[in-house]
Amino acid sequence: MSGRNIITRELSDSIRQCLGRKVKLTLKVLVKVETRGDKTDNRVLAFASCRLFVLTAKVPTRVDQHFHYLDIQGIESRKPNQLCLTVCDRVYTYYTTHEENSSHEVDTMVLSLGTALKNIFPAVPLVHIIRKVDIQPLKRIQQLEELERATLGGTRDMGPCGGFSTQYMCMCDYHALPYREEVAWDVDTIYLSHDTRELYLHDFDYLEQKDLIPIISALEYNTWFRKLRASHSKLSHEAIERILHVVSKSLSLEEVYLDNIGAKAEFANKLSLALLSNSNIPLQKLDLSHNPLEDKGAIHISNPIGRQAKGLSHLNLSHCGLTGKGVNMLAHSLSVNKYMCQTLTFLSLAGNSLRDDVNNLYNFLAQPNALKTLDLSATECAIDAVFGALLRGCTSSLANLILSRNSFGSKKTREMLPSFKQYFTSTLALKTLTLSQCKLPADALKNVLLGLACNENISEVDLDLSSNQLSATGAQILESCIHGVRCLAALDISDNGLETQLGPVVAAISKNKSIKKLNIGRNLNNIKSKHVYHVMESVVQMIQEEDCVLESLSINDSRLKTDLHNLLNALGSNHCLQSLDISGNYMSDSGARLLAKALQINSKLQYISYDRNNVTLQGYSDIAYALQSNYSVKFMPFPVHDAMLCMKTAPERTENIMRRIQDTLYRNVSPMKYSNGQAFRLQQGFLLSSTQQQVDRLVLQTGEVVRTIRRSGSDLGGSNSIQWAEGLITDADSSKQLITHLHDVVLRRDEAGNPIETKLHQLSADLHAVITNYLQDTVESMVRSAQDKCPNVLSEEKVVNDVRAACLAKSQLSSELVESAIVEQAGSVILNKVNEVNLAIASTVSDRVIDEVVESLSKTCKNLQSGEGPRKRASTGTEMGSRERGSSESSSRSERSDTVSQGDDTTSQKSDPSPLATPQLASKRKSLHGRKLRPQSVVAESLDSVSELPSSCGQLQHLGKARPRRVKTRAPTRPMGRADLVEEDHDISEGVDTFFRPGSSTPTTPLISPDSENSPRLLKYGSTSSVESSPHTGGGRTGSERGSIESLTRSDSLARSESDVTRDSPRPRTKSRDTEEEDEEEEEEQSMEEKSSRSVSSLIGKLASEGVLKRSPDMSARKASTSSNISSMDDKSRSEEDCKEDSPPRKMAGLPKIGVGIGGNILAEMKMMQEKRTSFLPKDDDRDKEEKKDNPSSSLLASVRLRSTGLADSLKSPTNGFPRGSSGNKSPNCNRDSCIDTTGTGGDLGGR
Repeated sequence: MSGRNIITRELSDSIRQCLGRKVKLTLKVLVKVETRGDKTDNRVLAFASCRLFVLTAKVPTRVDQHFHYLDIQGIESRKPNQLCLTVCDRVYTYYTTHEENSSHEVDTMVLSLGTALKNIFPAVPLVHIIRKVDIQPLKRIQQLEELERATLGGTRDMGPCGGFSTQYMCMCDYHALPYREEVAWDVDTIYLSHDTRELYLHDFDYLEQKDLIPIISALEYNTWFRKLRASHSKLSHEAIERILHVVSKSLSLEEVYLDNIGAKAEFANKLSLALLSNSNIPLQKLDLSHNPLEDKGAIHISNPIGRQAKGLSHLNLSHCGLTGKGVNMLAHSLSVNKYMCQTLTFLSLAGNSLRDDVNNLYNFLAQPNALKTLDLSATECAIDAVFGALLRGCTSSLANLILSRNSFGSKKTREMLPSFKQYFTSTLALKTLTLSQCKLPADALKNVLLGLACNENISEVDLDLSSNQLSATGAQILESCIHGVRCLAALDISDNGLETQLGPVVAAISKNKSIKKLNIGRNLNNIKSKHVYHVMESVVQMIQEEDCVLESLSINDSRLKTDLHNLLNALGSNHCLQSLDISGNYMSDSGARLLAKALQINSKLQYISYDRNNVTLQGYSDIAYALQSNYSVKFMPFPVHDAMLCMKTAPERTENIMRRIQDTLYRNVSPMKYSNGQAFRLQQGFLLSSTQQQVDRLVLQTGEVVRTIRRSGSDLGGSNSIQWAEGLITDADSSKQLITHLHDVVLRRDEAGNPIETKLHQLSADLHAVITNYLQDTVESMVRSAQDKCPNVLSEEKVVNDVRAACLAKSQLSSELVESAIVEQAGSVILNKVNEVNLAIASTVSDRVIDEVVESLSKTCKNLQSGEGPRKRASTGTEMGSRERGSSESSSRSERSDTVSQGDDTTSQKSDPSPLATPQLASKRKSLHGRKLRPQSVVAESLDSVSELPSSCGQLQHLGKARPRRVKTRAPTRPMGRADLVEEDHDISEGVDTFFRPGSSTPTTPLISPDSENSPRLLKYGSTSSVESSPHTGGGRTGSERGSIESLTRSDSLARSESDVTRDSPRPRTKSRDTEEEDEEEEEEQSMEEKSSRSVSSLIGKLASEGVLKRSPDMSARKASTSSNISSMDDKSRSEEDCKEDSPPRKMAGLPKIGVGIGGNILAEMKMMQEKRTSFLPKDDDRDKEEKKDNPSSSLLASVRLRSTGLADSLKSPTNGFPRGSSGNKSPNCNRDSCIDTTGTGGDLGGR
């Protein structure tokens, strides 16, 4: 009798009542247990699904012991009736109550235990769960081996996700934690539907930390999940311990992501021990980034990495606080493992300090390896030193190289290593190169571009040069080299401070036809508004080129405001851009309206980012309306920043507008066919708007010439030429509507039956027949398979027919569905592309024909006009005058058109300020770029008219120049005066006594500028007076002094002859230089112009005072008191000029009269005024007093130095060409830093 039969009914009921009805028992066996010495007691072994209970054999029973199956470490049965279980290092021995020679009861218990374990962990061998199984003889475990072969062979269903729910339940029982049904449902449903092999703990972070323990433990023997990710999770100590236990037990875990979990060096030590204890783990990827492991943790983790049996493919230790010591140990382990050079494809050490010696890392990189991605960003390593190792070992497979936020070389070594450039010429797989925030020197940038340009083995390279502060030097290198780098597919030069140099760089980029993605944002934040226009002009020109291949453009965070309007106007007809990022430009509602206008006709853009632009509900309403007629835009990120501001004012309206935008985008995601009529009409509008007026003008001009020749009755032009001209006129009228006729040709072909659509319909019908036959065959195959698996149930023919009929009813697929999928969805893409090709063909034909018409009409008109030359003289004066006026107007219009077409194709046509003015018609046909550019809005012009000035105009006039000013009555003392060279803090009267001291000479400035139109008149006054002819000239004067006096005499005579003209007629206002828009510079320029209108004598006194000011700077504090006196003295001197012009000059050390446009007695008047202020003048030193006593006629300019004006190179002296002094020395010209020394101590003209 077996032990099972000995268990009574009362005992069974007591066991059920003791354990509970939820515990399902698979086997109950009565056994004997040794207690003390030879005494034994009866016990009942109850085997549940995952736990073994040991109960007493008395009623009522109780649980004496219980332990989980996973706690069993070994099973032994050396005797037929003996069973030994090792649990937690303790051995429990049980004996059956049957005969000693019978092993049936023990074998049954072992089989029940093995079956329970295989039900929980079906894909794991039993020896991996229970380490020791010793049953003698071996034939007793035959059934157990057959069970294991059945489960491992795949003949038994394991359940969803490898039986995760059962394993999770087992682990909940093992840890005595509650079983969460939602966890099992999520895994069995969501994970299974996505076929996800990665268990992400973030999906269960809503649970308590203790509830994560059984979820992690379920991976211990699970073979479905191959990845464990606990990224950015705050795990408890128990959860981390379970992760380590899983790593030490798992047989299928290939990827472990433990980044940013707060692990330290102690965790790294335990993880290394877990990896070393599990030699069967197929680990391939390990991510421990953003954990403070430091060097100690890196040393611990390097031990198992060096012993990894099959190597690693992914290792991420970025931002772990490592230094050169830890990295050297890690790199040494990588070099020691012979598999790493063949398996490691990703290595990231970013964010660690590698400023110290890391030769082991360089040695590993120098070995031939399989690295595809290397991230050394923010490691403080020398970039040029890294490339020496990369050149030797990473040229064949390295595709992604990230070196951002690193320094380039040391300050001591400025020379470029040859390996830096050689790497870029030798690499064979480079796809991404990131050098942002590296402060690249000019040589490094040049070597990168030239190296990539010389490499013909790579393509589709993404180059990131952002945030390097390249400025003007880098811009010049980019401008000269970027067009030759044909391997680039994406370029990022954002945040480089290019500013005004961005325009030439963009022009150079436009010549590179391989770049499809461009980022130029954050380069215009510090640029003046007047320079932004030229940069945006280059951008617009680039995207409007016919052969432009650019698909993505980002100009974000540039604060362009209204300067963005030209780019928005160019989007309407753009045919290349698919992605556009204009966020952070503050374009406001005016820009949103222009964007809406562009979206109504654009058919290429698919992605637009437009947040942070200060757009209100009005702007979003315009965009929503425009999207109703746009079918290409599929994604526009929600403008969170601007929409949040709108929600504060009108939440309901904001919600409605945003819903309209999102609904339209959802509509565009579904493929659909749109008519090509809009595209044809759009192209026709482009052609007519640019050519109709021009062709009409040429037709009228040619017709007038033909009629003139016919009226004259002459055959000089030839009848063939006239017929040819008339034929051209007819063709010109027809060419204007040529594209419409070409569109009609396409429509007629479509009306007759488009062969493409016909083929698509036929294809859909054929496909539907194929699908129907396929489904019928599938039904028959399934029915036969069901008959083979269940022959008894499906033995009757009626049942089989019912199943077949039900399956056929379910397998019907409507022909409308197939036709919709083929014709409307897949066919719409094809037909839309065909329509685009038709439009391109029609545009090419029409464009070429119109160009030929314009060129032929121009040539024919010129030929006919040249042939009627003799007859023009016989025409009446009125006709001849009208023709001359017409030809002059035509030529002027032609010149203006040439200027606009060459230098300002991107600008929109600006209307005349007068509302009745006739628009200027260009005689030269606009380019395709100019034709497709939307004119600037009137509102935009009123907002910022400066940005709309054409680049081909002359000097820009300051906005403040239009205000009325005082009429100038005196010519400026020097041409194109510069405000920065006039020191307004100087006292204009300082040094007057010294300047007009008797016995001195002073240079004067001619009344008329040498660069003015009247400057040749100076040659008419060829006075022959010289220093020798003057009765007051001493014999000891030098040639330089005599030349200066001679020039003063000539200037005096010239000034007297021109004084009347100067007084009677105000001098026309001269064109001043460009000025900045700052208020301080505007006020400085106005002050300069007011001072330039003063008399020449005031400026002479001012120049003289500058020399005195240098010697005694404390005199500058009396500016206010002296300037008014000098101004009143100038008015008085002008009144005395007419009556005393012929009076003899005052004797001043032999100098002739110095009267430059004002009375000759001005010196006496100024001397009188100066005597009143002698008490304020500084005392001369002793040396000057002695010189005055010894030589009363000494130079009054002994210590006066004339400041440089910076214009000496462009000026001509009015005394050039006059006779020189007898001494043979050349008279000094107006050179910079020149001064006159008349003291007799030296003739130094270079200044002291």
